[in-house]
Amino acid sequence: MAHWYHLTTKSSNAKTGKIAVSTTSQDSCPSDCPLATSGCYAKSGPLKLHWDKVSAGPRIDKPRGIDLMSFCDSLRQLPGGSLFRHNQAGDLPHVNGLINAHALELITDACAERSLVAWTYTHHKVDNMSNVVMIKRSNKVGLTVNVSAHSQDHAAACHKQGLPSVCIVPRGETRKNWEHDGVKFLVCPAQTSEKTCSECKLCAIANRSCVVVFKAH
Repeated sequence: MAHWYHLTTKSSNAKTGKIAVSTTSQDSCPSDCPLATSGCYAKSGPLKLHWDKVSAGPRIDKPRGIDLMSFCDSLRQLPGGSLFRHNQAGDLPHVNGLINAHALELITDACAERSLVAWTYTHHKVDNMSNVVMIKRSNKVGLTVNVSAHSQDHAAACHKQGLPSVCIVPRGETRKNWEHDGVKFLVCPAQTSEKTCSECKLCAIANRSCVVVFKAH
């Protein structure tokens, strides 16, 4: 399956800060993503309008989405060592839920070539060894792939597997940190302080000692 990509070299998102962010077409998302029908922040507002245009690829007069090789070339133009949030909308390249090894390797290697501080999140399942191997390879080479877990139990299990993990908790959660099933959980500092992603960079640490928690929007 071919996906379409877009690179914004300086985000206007107040949460991320003015760093490079990318968008991948909607067909990169798994069909069984738990946020597909409710809770996906990318399906509303200005980001949805942008995502729709990226997803249209070359089928419109002025395409915003570019192909994989062109996207990787654009990553290689970023300043060495700069911050990069992959997929403010969209997910990892895949074929029927199996992460596309060749495509992810190209993206990861492009990040590594520029020594980018790069991270992303995936809702693709990690109950098969193929996806786990690809995620761990990316984490080692230069693109931290965080598993978007569907519960605290799931997040703790992924963390114990050596996979950096995140999860969502109810909006009314008042704790900033806690322990669940022997694993430390920490609410995203951008939600508990005035830090931006560009200042925090916690999600870019593949071997961190905690699960990062996001309060539901």
